[in-house]
Amino acid sequence: MHNLKQIIITKEKDFEALATAWRALETKVNYLLPFQTYDWNCAWWKVFSGKSFFHQHELAICAVYDNDQLVAVMPLMDTHVGLHRFFLYRYVRPFGGDPNLTELRVPLTLPEYAEKVLQLWENLTRCETFGLTEFQIIGAKAPADHFIQNNKSLFPLTDRTIPNFVLTLGEDWDNFKSGLKRNIKESLRRCYNSPKRDGLDMNFRVLQGRTAIVQQLPMFYALHGARASAKETIEHPDYFSHPRHKALLENLLDTPFADRMCLFCLELNGKVVALRLAFNMGDELYLYYSGYDLDYAQYSVMTTLVAEAIQWAIGQKIQRLNLSIGEDVSKTRWGPTVINYVEYQCVKNSAWRRFVGKQIFRLRKIRNNQRSQLSSANEDKPG
Repeated sequence: MHNLKQIIITKEKDFEALATAWRALETKVNYLLPFQTYDWNCAWWKVFSGKSFFHQHELAICAVYDNDQLVAVMPLMDTHVGLHRFFLYRYVRPFGGDPNLTELRVPLTLPEYAEKVLQLWENLTRCETFGLTEFQIIGAKAPADHFIQNNKSLFPLTDRTIPNFVLTLGEDWDNFKSGLKRNIKESLRRCYNSPKRDGLDMNFRVLQGRTAIVQQLPMFYALHGARASAKETIEHPDYFSHPRHKALLENLLDTPFADRMCLFCLELNGKVVALRLAFNMGDELYLYYSGYDLDYAQYSVMTTLVAEAIQWAIGQKIQRLNLSIGEDVSKTRWGPTVINYVEYQCVKNSAWRRFVGKQIFRLRKIRNNQRSQLSSANEDKPG
């Protein structure tokens, strides 16, 4: 690692020129996440980047080379509030600052270079000349914690642990099912017996690629919205109510990433009652957002859909099922392994930056709480 070279990409043409090397790096990384791919980050930037006179997002992609071989990419955006270099406030963070559409925003790196990627944050602090810069650091919990504890140039304003739940699948469904807890086995028995008892024929379909998925996107959005309106279960927002959020999926379907996309469909008597979007990452299937018809909630159709997705993945020789982030019983009941990531909000470690950073974070928290209360109030109003 004596010939490492770091390049900060600030122009879109250089971002596009990185595509071939970035995609090649993806093939060398184990446990590749959809959010680490070139196609995801390129689609995200097209949809969510923007600027105004006093507020602008700029590229700050860190590319690390070892003897001209790309070994790590950290897709960052540099947001200025002020007049470019004479900014009042600057926020450097990974791509994916969206309403939980990009669930894990960790760098793409070969394992042996992970520590070097974390050290890039210290290099970024040296670029600060005027105003306050806030840095968002996201990574695997153990190395990120170690880096923060041993790096005195950064002061953590706050931290948040992000649990990710992953199932090891094995070679066949029967062996996998035999290792499950008793409660989920009983739940699965009811999932399959209840519709049959009521005379409902069940069918499971897998749609893959752009043409097949595009046709079902309106149904996916509708069922996802229906799921968001459910009151007697774990609450989830309607993540695709905004046109820009739909645009992210639709842009992805116009890239090679479309070949990784799967839409799992569960039908009862020919009617689609549950859908779940997933990403086939090779050795791992990443389960993304879902939706279902509330009229069929009594049949636990989402549990059935996950069970069918597991059986399909085993048949495809996929080794792991990523149940995504967030701790709730729909994930933990399967007995997954927990992989913890951590998100740090940091400022450069000086007295005035610590003070101002804490005040900005406090005001941001108050604003977010007010928005949440307003949203709840609007939902409670009679139609």
